[in-house]
Amino acid sequence: MSLLLLVFVIVLGGCQSSPGSTTAPQPASNAAPDGWELVWSDEFDGPTLNPDNWLAETGAGGWGNNELQFYTDRPENLRIEDGVLVIEARQEEYRGSRYTSARIKTQHKQTFEYGRIEARMKLPTGKGIWSAFWMLGEDMPRVGWPRAGEIDIMENIGEPHTVHGTVHGPGYSGGGGVGKAYTVAGQRLDQDFHIYAIEWTPTEIRWYFDDVLFNTITPAKLPGAWVYDHPFFILLNLAVGGAWPGYPDATTEFPQQLLVDYVRVYRDPALETRPQQALYASDVRLSLSQQEGATFAEAWVTVVDQDGNPVEGAVVSAGWLGVSRGATEEATTNADGVAGPFTARAVSSAREVSMCISTIYKSGATYDKSQNRVTCAFQSR
Repeated sequence: MSLLLLVFVIVLGGCQSSPGSTTAPQPASNAAPDGWELVWSDEFDGPTLNPDNWLAETGAGGWGNNELQFYTDRPENLRIEDGVLVIEARQEEYRGSRYTSARIKTQHKQTFEYGRIEARMKLPTGKGIWSAFWMLGEDMPRVGWPRAGEIDIMENIGEPHTVHGTVHGPGYSGGGGVGKAYTVAGQRLDQDFHIYAIEWTPTEIRWYFDDVLFNTITPAKLPGAWVYDHPFFILLNLAVGGAWPGYPDATTEFPQQLLVDYVRVYRDPALETRPQQALYASDVRLSLSQQEGATFAEAWVTVVDQDGNPVEGAVVSAGWLGVSRGATEEATTNADGVAGPFTARAVSSAREVSMCISTIYKSGATYDKSQNRVTCAFQSR
C-alpha cells in the first residue's frame, strides 16, 4: 500500500477539531471466508480512487432525507491515504451549504447479484453524523425507488456502539424498512476497524458484524415483494444531518471521517443462478358498463412467462384514451397471472375507450413486448 502525504486542513467556524487519524489499520487477512470465492475487490492501494470501480456523486438538495451536506469529489472530502479510503465530512461554507462530504457508487461500473459483500471500516461518530455502506438495484433508473430494492449493509447514525442492517422495498420503505440494530459491547466503533458484511442468497439476506450474525431477512418476513433477485450496485457515503439521525449540535466535532480499508465481493461456488424469466401479455380484456348515466370501463391484463405459465407479482402499467382523470394505471398480477381491474370513467365526448400496456415489470425478469399476443383493448360506446 502506498504512503501519501497527510493533508492537514484548517476549517473555520463551528466545533472544529483536527482530522481523525488515518493511520493504516493492522493488515487484514487476504484469505476468503470458508465456502466463498473472491470475485471482485477494491483494496484502495492506488494513489486515487479507481475510476473503473467508482463514480463520485456531487451536489446538495437533501438527498431525499433532509441532509445538510454538499457532496463533492474534492480531495478535502474524498481521497486515499496510506491504503485507506477517506470520506471526510467537514463544517465549512460551500456553494450554499454549511457542510461538505462525499458519496461514491459502483453504478454502471460494477454490479453484483448474490454473494458475500463486505467492507472493513472505521466509523465516524457524533450527533447528526450518518455513515452508510449499502446497495441499490441496478434497475433504479427504470423502475424507481423502492421498487428497485435497497440493502443497507451498515448504517450508523453517530451512535458509538450501534449499527443497523435494513432492507427497503415496495410496501416497506423509509421509516417502514425492515431490519435490525446491533449493539456492540466494549470498544467504540470509531476506535478500530471492523468488518461489516451481508451474505445474500436467492432466499435470504444475512447481516454480520465481524463474525457475529445479527440479522436474517427472508421473503416471509417482508410485508411486500422480495425484490432482491437481480443485480445491485454498491454505495459508500457520509451524510450530515437528516430526519433519522437528527442534526449536528455543539457536541458534534468536525471533521469526521469514514475510513474504508477495503470492499470485497465473494461468490458461493455452489450457487447456480437461474436464467432470467421472460414476461409478456397473453390477454387484455376491456368492458364498458353504464352506471347512473355514466360509462365506466374495467380492464384486466394476463401475464405469462416464456413457457406460458401465469406470473404472479408482476406490475402492469397502462395508459388510457377516452377517459377522465383518476383512471387506474397500475395493478399487480395475482396467482392466476391476472392484473386488475383497471378502472376508468369515460368522458362524454368519447366514442371509443382504449387501454394499452405501457410496461410490465417484475424484479429479476424481462418484459418481452415483442411476444405480446395483445397489447391494447378497445371498446366503442
